[in-house]
Amino acid sequence: MTSAHQATFDQLVERHGPRVFRLCHSILRDEHLGSDASQETFVKLWKRICMGALPEHVRAWLGRVAVSTSLDLVRKRRLRAVIEEPEQAAAPRALRPLEQAAMSELQDGLAQGLTDLSEGQRTVFLLRHEGGLALREVAELLGVALPTVKTQFARACLKLQTRLSRFEPENQKDPR
Repeated sequence: MTSAHQATFDQLVERHGPRVFRLCHSILRDEHLGSDASQETFVKLWKRICMGALPEHVRAWLGRVAVSTSLDLVRKRRLRAVIEEPEQAAAPRALRPLEQAAMSELQDGLAQGLTDLSEGQRTVFLLRHEGGLALREVAELLGVALPTVKTQFARACLKLQTRLSRFEPENQKDPR
């Protein structure tokens, strides 16, 4: 570690720190987790600086890393909730057995639907849906043209809608 590395890092943290924190916080919706994700993002930046591999477009790189780190924390939190409290994670309120089976099937369908999306579609969808970001913010964050983000989001929604359409009431068979 040189003083030049430290100076570069300090400048980047000062310039981009608030934006990275806001981004992490908006996805995680928790100040402490947002802080953790932000810190992890800058740890990754520090490692890059020490290797002499400063990203060419630091702002965009930090945004992508912040989103990725935050989404990883979301996944870990959900997984931990399922492992530690499976009955609470699976059914927040008491459901009848048929309702519980239908809910489980719907959740599995959504999870599979997300897996079937391209990486770009999935990222845009999760940033918009889970992160609550506007499509313009998603485009800026990912360094992608807004029309491209709109197309990816529309295609993701269409694919998920098609996959989950069998769960719509009019598509349910009446057992009578």
